Amino acid sequence: MKRLLLVICGIVFATVSHAATVNWSALPNGGANAGLVDDTAAALATGNFLRIGYFTGLTASQISSNALTLSGISTLDSNFHQFDSTTVGLGSGNFAGTFNKASSPSYASLPGFTPSSQIYFWALKATNNNSLSLALGSTTATAIAYVPFANLSSWQFPATDGSPATTISVSDLIDANAQFLAGTFPGNVPSLNSPFGATNHALQLATVVPEPSILTFCALAALTAAGSRRRKRA
Repeated sequence: MKRLLLVICGIVFATVSHAATVNWSALPNGGANAGLVDDTAAALATGNFLRIGYFTGLTASQISSNALTLSGISTLDSNFHQFDSTTVGLGSGNFAGTFNKASSPSYASLPGFTPSSQIYFWALKATNNNSLSLALGSTTATAIAYVPFANLSSWQFPATDGSPATTISVSDLIDANAQFLAGTFPGNVPSLNSPFGATNHALQLATVVPEPSILTFCALAALTAAGSRRRKRA
């Protein structure tokens, strides 16, 4: 029996120690409070997806410009190396604009992921949150932000599995060095007064511009052709 317990403890220890852990949240903390709001300044609704990871192959300006359109969101996703995702409300009492997640994947389970990379925080507002892929295809607003780890070391992914955990928060974006590639960071947002209190900040998502559908283009082309024929008859 004792041997069995030792084996079980060894398995548990191996599972815990051989993982890279990032604690990330938007929670009231009695100090520098910061939550999430959508492009209308309402607290970001529960169920919307949140992601941490890093981008490759894109400059900061390219990330910003791609964040403005739905096709650009697809480009961003193709160049994003995800560490983990969660949804608004999870781990935080199901309050809008909040979340709390401890992510502990092993790097072995993340093929191609580069340890010690810069952490980027990516928030989405979508019309279909049944899955991350569906959310990406129906995104109506987004925010992408980070604090350079040269200025705040916690915004760097752990160097190896089993390295000490790192902890980041949306409230870290109050830092003067924070970078907002999409979205803004206003203060004293009324929709966050509960539970954050009147003195708060918010990562506010920026509107993703809807793109005309193929059917819309076809309709416009047909109208243009009809107008051209009328002019020729005249």
